[in-house]
Amino acid sequence: EIGVMTNLRVFDFSRNAGLIGTIPTEIGNCKQLTIMNLSQGNLVGTIPETIGELTNLEKINLCQNRLKGNIPTTIGNLRKLKEIIVSRAGLSGSLPTEIGNLSRLENLEFYGNGLTGPIPNSISNCASLKRIDLFNNLLTGTIPQELIKLTLIQIIHFKGNLLGGTIPELLGELPILSWFDVSQNRILGTIPSSFGRSQSLRDLRLGANLLQGPIPSGLCKNSLINNGLLREFSCDFITCALGTFSENGHAMVDSPCTPCPEGQTTLSLGSKSCRILSQRDFLTIFYDVMKGESWSEDNNRGWKDPHQSECNWNGVTCDSDGNIIGMEFPLAAATNIHPDYT
Repeated sequence: EIGVMTNLRVFDFSRNAGLIGTIPTEIGNCKQLTIMNLSQGNLVGTIPETIGELTNLEKINLCQNRLKGNIPTTIGNLRKLKEIIVSRAGLSGSLPTEIGNLSRLENLEFYGNGLTGPIPNSISNCASLKRIDLFNNLLTGTIPQELIKLTLIQIIHFKGNLLGGTIPELLGELPILSWFDVSQNRILGTIPSSFGRSQSLRDLRLGANLLQGPIPSGLCKNSLINNGLLREFSCDFITCALGTFSENGHAMVDSPCTPCPEGQTTLSLGSKSCRILSQRDFLTIFYDVMKGESWSEDNNRGWKDPHQSECNWNGVTCDSDGNIIGMEFPLAAATNIHPDYT
């Protein structure tokens, strides 16, 4: 019984295929524990709530196991924690807001799980955070505006989720942010101009979203981003331009952005395929460029509802054949248009 080892400080059984079974609840008795590394084993079951009793813990690594269930909320009790790595471990559920209690946390890695729900705003309270790695989950909601408070952050990796909304305008002003990857999500709007002014960015990936132009001119001139490929091959190495596509939504040395076939186009920057543009597609682009998600409830009525014809969207008039013949919008709904589209 590991619970009798109350003076244990380091518990490292990493890279051990013979490590099977569950994490015992008695682990909570090991209150002197500072490092727990059970990575790359065959552990099953859930992370016990009693892990929250290990208040001296500084590092947890449970990656590459066959766990299930949620991240326990008691994790918020681990005020000395500096690193938590539970990637590719089979977890589900949401990120607990209690993560915001971990003011000493520097490295947060939960990539490759089945996590759902939003990224909690409380994560901005982790003032020591240098890396957030949440790629390849099922996270929804938006990128928290509060991330701009994390002045020590260097890596933000949210690739391959279901995030929507827009990229926070001032995120590019984070002083030492070097890696920002939110590709393969559902992010709308434009690329913030603050990214064009960044002196710290070295890797920027935005492809396979629903972004519209323009791309900040400063980005295309930056010789430091993406191994200097922008200088040689243009902004395609951040995201494919409108009317072009690639397998990844951005160019690679052996896979450039390719023009769409005649008669087809793309709906957004960083597209992975082309299509024939319909009137519904046009209205969708219009809505995104006009930041329609910020319109009043009445002005928003029907827009992008998959169960309604675009002819029923507020302000749209169609003829008897379903062809759009009129669009009317009050001035209040049109004040959010990006200046480059006026």
